[in-house]
Amino acid sequence: MDKFVIKNLIVVSLLLGCIFALFAPIPYVGMLALFGNMLFAAPIVMLYLIMDGKLEINSAKDSIIYGAICGFSTNLTFSGIFSIILIIMLSIFNIASNFFLSAVVVNAPLWLLLICIIFIGTLCATLNAFSGFATYYVIEFIRDVYERKSKNGRI
Repeated sequence: MDKFVIKNLIVVSLLLGCIFALFAPIPYVGMLALFGNMLFAAPIVMLYLIMDGKLEINSAKDSIIYGAICGFSTNLTFSGIFSIILIIMLSIFNIASNFFLSAVVVNAPLWLLLICIIFIGTLCATLNAFSGFATYYVIEFIRDVYERKSKNGRI
């Protein structure tokens, strides 16, 4: 594992978590943002870095590790920024996009919020590890199909 690759993976994951968190307070889009954060963060980041030429996945083990790192770091940013947005909406504008989450974020002690964020981060890491694993096999399937066609002279 190269430190440069891990650094790029984390930076892009943090940016993606920020983007998901900005869309999260919108009523119906927020559920899609959460679902995208939970399942599709690793494939989005991995495909972006592969297309940019900064990531090469050599084995299924690498894809699982990259997916887990991506999922955990995306969730950290998502949870932090979403909590800040909820606090601002509730204290300044007196609007709660989700009453239960707003009440928990405003009234719960900080240690409890951190434990919940780490727990959800572990869940996101697990789900994104599987998504990264699936992404690896889809990429390998596409490469195999492309190689078969190029051997037959069709491309």
